[in-house]
Amino acid sequence: MKTRNYITALMLGLLINITASASINNIESIHLKLYKAYISNNTALWLTGMNELELSYNKTKNPIILFELARSQYGYIGLLIDRQEFEKAKSILPKAEKNVQDLVKQAPGSADANALLAGIYGFKIMLYPGYVMINGPKGKNYIEKASSIKNITPSVIIELGNYAYHTPSILGGSIENAISYYKKAIKLLELKNQDKNNWQYLNTLIWLAISYDKNGQTEQAISVLQIVLKKEPDLVYVKNELYPKILKNESIGKTYYSMK
Repeated sequence: MKTRNYITALMLGLLINITASASINNIESIHLKLYKAYISNNTALWLTGMNELELSYNKTKNPIILFELARSQYGYIGLLIDRQEFEKAKSILPKAEKNVQDLVKQAPGSADANALLAGIYGFKIMLYPGYVMINGPKGKNYIEKASSIKNITPSVIIELGNYAYHTPSILGGSIENAISYYKKAIKLLELKNQDKNNWQYLNTLIWLAISYDKNGQTEQAISVLQIVLKKEPDLVYVKNELYPKILKNESIGKTYYSMK
């Protein structure tokens, strides 16, 4: 009986490991799905990929999959905000925040997890501007923790840029600093060969262009958008909205609260 129980436990453990491994291997295909969703500005496709990650995590409870799920939710909220679908963004924010908080609890020394949580507070600043004096300092604490950890990652630098752009100057925001961080993150992504089929890379280029325009550097903004279109000619958000707009001398800078 003991032998049978041991074999059963061994087979169950093996099955769990195989399931987790298969789920992790499936992440690459989901990455591509999210990338295609980003290019086509297709929130329905993004939601499909996000739901697949959630199903995989519920089956395996694998922290790697939890990180990918949280990052996909983060990206989805960003897409919704860009489309001005603020109520939808607000509806998913609590779930995303819980997942990121779970990540930080599991790996408090993870720079990427702390950066993601800082990003969540950044979304709170955009979606709930009346609470910027509360959420701003909280986000700052997490981004400072993320940036203090050794082996700083592109995601951390991107969040430093996001914080600098979206935070009022009274709390440390600075468009010039945002430009510097975005440029540094882009260079690091390219050096690490993480610029292919990576929605985060294209999104950072776009925010660099937006920051340039916000800073009155329109020619630089146009040049960056041209680089984006050269890499992905069918990127809907740039092709149909940002690029035509800036060519008409219309601002593409984004403000979700008073910058004063």
